[in-house]
Amino acid sequence: MKEILLNKLKNCKKLVIMGIGNELKGDDAIGIYIVKKLMRCFGEEKEIVNVKNLYLINAGTVPDFFTDVLKEINPTHILIIDCALMDKDVGEVKIIKEDEIINYSFSTHTLPLSIIIKYLRKFINAEVIILGIQPKIVDFCPISKEVKLAGDKLSDMLIEIIKELKLTK
Repeated sequence: MKEILLNKLKNCKKLVIMGIGNELKGDDAIGIYIVKKLMRCFGEEKEIVNVKNLYLINAGTVPDFFTDVLKEINPTHILIIDCALMDKDVGEVKIIKEDEIINYSFSTHTLPLSIIIKYLRKFINAEVIILGIQPKIVDFCPISKEVKLAGDKLSDMLIEIIKELKLTK
C-alpha cells in the first residue's frame, strides 16, 4: 500500500488529508481518528492544521462544508479517508477509484462523496485519492479494536510518506 500511495502522490506539491466520519458511530470515526493522530504528530489537534505544504482537515460528517477551504488551498493532491462498506475483511484499507464510489456505502455524510468530488473537479485540478476502511460496526459505540489497529498502521504509514515527500519542511 505504501508504494502505491507514494506513486499516486508523486509530484505532490501541496497535500490535503481529510478525515470524514461520525465519532459517535463506532468505526465510522476512523477517518477522524487518523487525521487527529496526524494532527498530533505534525501540529495540534483542531479542525484544520497547516504545516508548510500539508493540510489536515477534520471534516466530520460535513465534508461539503470544506469545499471553499479546499478551493482556497488549491492542493495538488487530496487524500480522503473514510469508513466504507466494501465486503472486505474488517480493517482492510482500499484505494477506491472515483468510478467505483457508487459501488460502496460510505459513512454518514450530508452529501454523497461522489457529488463532493465532482464539485471539487470543477474548481481544483487535484489528484483525488479515496481510502476506504472496512468497518466492523457502525453503531453508537467506540471504534472496534480491529479498525483502530488498521487506523494506527495507516497513520504510521502516512507519517512516513509525509516525511519522505518533505511536505512539512
